[in-house]
Amino acid sequence: MEVVRMKAERRSALGRNQIKKLRTEGWMPAVIYGGKDREPVSIQISEWELDQHIGKRQKVFNIELDGKSESVWLQEVEWKATTDRPLHADFLRIDLDQPWTCKVEIALLGHPVGLSKGGTLIKDNLVIKVKAMPRSLPKALELDVSKLDAGDSIRTKEIALPEGVELAVDPELYVVRVTGGK
Repeated sequence: MEVVRMKAERRSALGRNQIKKLRTEGWMPAVIYGGKDREPVSIQISEWELDQHIGKRQKVFNIELDGKSESVWLQEVEWKATTDRPLHADFLRIDLDQPWTCKVEIALLGHPVGLSKGGTLIKDNLVIKVKAMPRSLPKALELDVSKLDAGDSIRTKEIALPEGVELAVDPELYVVRVTGGK
């Protein structure tokens, strides 16, 4: 996963009315936290820019703040339920030279043959934890399910992982399975 640059400014707007005004100007409140003996920092970032990066499943950033660059992981984004607009983001400080454990989505490819025989695709775990260097983390893991017949399953140990990436969950954990059928 590439490390993307994003500019930020310190945020002085803290109250509800101030935050509302901030959002109408295209900014979004966020916070950077974590790191040894480091205080959390309230920042504001471009809502549009973050939304573009989220659409590309980008999670590792170098945030430029006060003339300095800080490596962070996009930990969480709070969304407005009625508009799917991002409301707030949490960034966690990370070291790009240390292995990182995080959750990665699994993208299913194909149409299981067992479904045409009356089976049902059960998606047990489409997000799993992996461990890798931040630059080696995949945006998503692709999994071909087209050969799954009724009674077949795929476990985490069967997922092809990119070089330098290892599982951080039970290898026997079910990812998907096809139940029922003729």
